This record gives sequence, C-alpha cells and structure tokens, in this order.
Amino acid sequence: MPELPEVESARRSLAPLVRGRTVARVEVRSPASVRTHTPAAFARLLRGQTVTAVSRRGKVLLFTLSGGWTLAFHFKLWGMVRFVPSGDADPQTAVLLTFTDGTGVQFRELQLSELGLYRTDALDRVEYLAALGVEPLSPALTLDRFRALLAGRGTVHGALTDQERLAGIGNLWAHEICHAARIRPDRRLATLTPQEVAALYRAVRTVLRRAVAAGGEPEFADARGRRGRARLAVYGRGGQRCPRSDGTIVAARIGGRPSFYCPGCQR
Repeated sequence: MPELPEVESARRSLAPLVRGRTVARVEVRSPASVRTHTPAAFARLLRGQTVTAVSRRGKVLLFTLSGGWTLAFHFKLWGMVRFVPSGDADPQTAVLLTFTDGTGVQFRELQLSELGLYRTDALDRVEYLAALGVEPLSPALTLDRFRALLAGRGTVHGALTDQERLAGIGNLWAHEICHAARIRPDRRLATLTPQEVAALYRAVRTVLRRAVAAGGEPEFADARGRRGRARLAVYGRGGQRCPRSDGTIVAARIGGRPSFYCPGCQR
C-alpha cells in the first residue's frame, strides 16, 4: 500500500513534468475508477484544464487545475501513476490524460483506488480529506501535539496508523518507525514513558524523511518508473536477523494485518 513516502515520491517526480501542461484528451477505460462523475462528464470537465500544481494530503495526490477544479488520486490499497512521453496506454491503464504536447499521465491498476474531481474551493468539505489529521512532517506536529495525539487507549501501531490523528502513515512505515524508536508496535499507549514518546516522535520524523529521500519502499515505482531504494529494517523480514541486534525478527498479526518487530531490541 503506498503510504506517505511513496505518495510524496510520486508527487515530487510528477510535479515538474506536468505543471503547466494542458489536458487535450481524457480516456476513461475503467468507469468504476471515477467516483464523482460519469466518464463523459469527467472527460468534459478535464479537457482544456492546465495543471497548475501537484500537492499531497496524506495518501492522496492532488492536481490543482486552472479552471477551479482539483483532481484527487486516492491510492488507498494500491494504484499507480505514470508520466509517459506519448499518449499510448499500458494495458493496465484505467484512466489516461493526454496533454496538448502529446505527453500523458496514466492512472493504472485502480481496482483498489479511485479518482475524483472536486471544486478546489470545496476540498475542505470532501469527507475523506476533511477527516485527515496532521501531516507527520509538517511543522505543525510539535512534540507537545504528538504527545496529545497519543493520549487515550489503544496501541502504538493503532495510533500511528489512525489517519484522523496522523495523515499518511500505514502499516509498513508504522513498523519501521517503531523499530527505530525501539518500541514494540503492540505496546499500549498508556505504558509509554515521556522518554519513549519523545523517541517515537523523533523516529516518525527521521524515518519518514529518509524514506521520502530514498523514493519509498522497494516495490514502489514513482511517476518515472524508478523503484524506491529505502532499506526496510523489519517489515517483511520475519525470521531474519535484526539489523541492530542479535535478535530474530518476529512475524505476527496486529488487527488482522502483518506485524514485524524484534523482541531483542524493541520493548
């Protein structure tokens, strides 16, 4: 599942390629992928629009358009976006935007993700965007605010992946953050010491920044098709040696999702 580092990598690779380009043609090959309009209305509204900016909110990619509209690509469980030098479509392309210069953007494999077109001045009323919490890498996430977000019941993993608390962290990067902070993902929030909360806060910022710089996790490819280079410490490495200690990484389940931690260095 693409998370904050992957979606931000997609944004950074895509923004300089599409900013200033004008949509000439729209092909909706998978009508179910567009959740806000009929394919015909979606195409009609997009034609002639110029991309003025590409931004990110949580796991959502936002294309700001010149006519007062914003195209939102919600990655959800999966989905890919690719910039292509010509308008030719890959067989897995669900929606294809072709610009006036012949280049294009392909939205692929959207069975578990979606596209939506919204008035830019009404984005704050889009339910899944309005519900998102603070961005983990923004200056708004101070240690005091982070401490307040961890108040209450539940586990560390549950708090980190709660999109209404922190926008963009999913299962994979929550486990990498916990390992960096030396805290088990299934620890109850109420048991954390002030020092552990501070360590977790630092890990959130450090791990996500490094992941963004590396282009995300290795199975992800950005808008140019470049694979992520982030080295995962624990996720997907059950039964292997911990890179920090002599412990063996445990593979378990938390809330029905895969979980990985080192019992030797995480408490």
